[in-house]
Amino acid sequence: MFAPIEKLPRNGGVPIKFFLTDNMMPDEETISQLERLANSEGLAYHVAVLPDIHRKGRNPSPTGTVVASKNTLLPRAVDKGMNCGMRMVRTDIDAKDLTAAVLDALFAELMQEIPVMLHDDDVISEDDVLDILLNGGAWSQKKFGLSDEEMANIEDRGTFATDAKSIDDILASVSQKALNRGPRCFGTIGDGNHFLELQEIVEVLEPDVAHLLGLEKGKAFFMMHTGSRSVGSKTMKHYLKEWEPRYLEQQANGSPIWAIPADSEDGVKYARAAAAASNFGFANRIAITEKLRAAVRTVLRDDSLSMPLLFDCGHVTIKKEQWNGDQLWIHRHGASRALPASQMAWHPVFSQTGQPIPIPGSMGHASFVGVTDEKAVESFYSVNHGAGRVMDKPEAVEHFTENQVEKEMRDKNIRLYRYRSDNIAEQAPSSFKDITSVISAMAELAIAKPVVRLRPLAVLKG
Repeated sequence: MFAPIEKLPRNGGVPIKFFLTDNMMPDEETISQLERLANSEGLAYHVAVLPDIHRKGRNPSPTGTVVASKNTLLPRAVDKGMNCGMRMVRTDIDAKDLTAAVLDALFAELMQEIPVMLHDDDVISEDDVLDILLNGGAWSQKKFGLSDEEMANIEDRGTFATDAKSIDDILASVSQKALNRGPRCFGTIGDGNHFLELQEIVEVLEPDVAHLLGLEKGKAFFMMHTGSRSVGSKTMKHYLKEWEPRYLEQQANGSPIWAIPADSEDGVKYARAAAAASNFGFANRIAITEKLRAAVRTVLRDDSLSMPLLFDCGHVTIKKEQWNGDQLWIHRHGASRALPASQMAWHPVFSQTGQPIPIPGSMGHASFVGVTDEKAVESFYSVNHGAGRVMDKPEAVEHFTENQVEKEMRDKNIRLYRYRSDNIAEQAPSSFKDITSVISAMAELAIAKPVVRLRPLAVLKG
């Protein structure tokens, strides 16, 4: 077992802990960004850097990082896509029975039922949107008739506390543009790196844990990656546009990562907006799952098919959590919330296994399902959310073409279904890190362990 690599920033600030191996250390530009992040106002303890660490041109903070603060909020420490996250849905379907004709029929049905960006008409009312922003998972449980067992397999049961006393508090915190988008973007997958992927479990690495989680070799499995859609992004962009000039001017150190006192009027408003947007993200993934289940049962002509939710967790979030007896604002940027078995005593299965976590590779490579290990406490109960990139999207477009990506998928016998809303070259498999090295680092540092390996059979992308 290895220990994280700890470094002190050259210009002061909290320590930086790298939860990766020596050969995975990021480049100098990324180190500089991490040092600026470590100097942010109000940070407590350390910056946690996960094995999928990578830079994005549009963000001053790298993806694959977690920071904690006691009484400050750092909007630029995370991405604007609040509660971008993932769902894992298991099945009892034998993957070998999913022929090309079946897959074509299934994904045609999915594309018909799940738009990439917006529905043509409203699918819920604005009152529904407000109720979702306030109540999230509770609204969804009632709407779709979900069991308590399913709700227990969602981070915080799909509802982050907004501390709102009424709908008026939500109206004051979420932009009108975001509210206007909600009725039509609810139940949409989104473009870019969002996806719905059908996979086959091809290797069981931890048989006892896999058995407890209901994971069996040869079975079909779904991973979904999407979030709060334009409700979240427009809300966060609204605050950046309105507040960033003022708060940057107040910055003593010139850092682009500015801070808001959490107990100030602005801080309360921002935290409420982040929680409300996160609630919409959970509800969005729940709605898509219901469409997924219906499509599979329709195409396979079997209404009795069981498609249980394994887990749903966000990986772009800001919320208050207990950590080692302290109340902290945990900022996760491309990092899945992940609780070990010792923190899940209330759950009948995860108290034995630890929380399940999705670890997607790229659409052309293997993915894994893992479970959280006890050392995740050191990363503020966070685990890498995937392989991470070796090329940012603009760089990938320079290196690859859409035709090359589509040919690679055909050569690997992976069916690629597209809405053709964006350039698939951004998501070229070779623009991502080797998932096996990321998995090895995660396991060697005992923040999580892989349980099963999956190969992609079919992918739905923008």
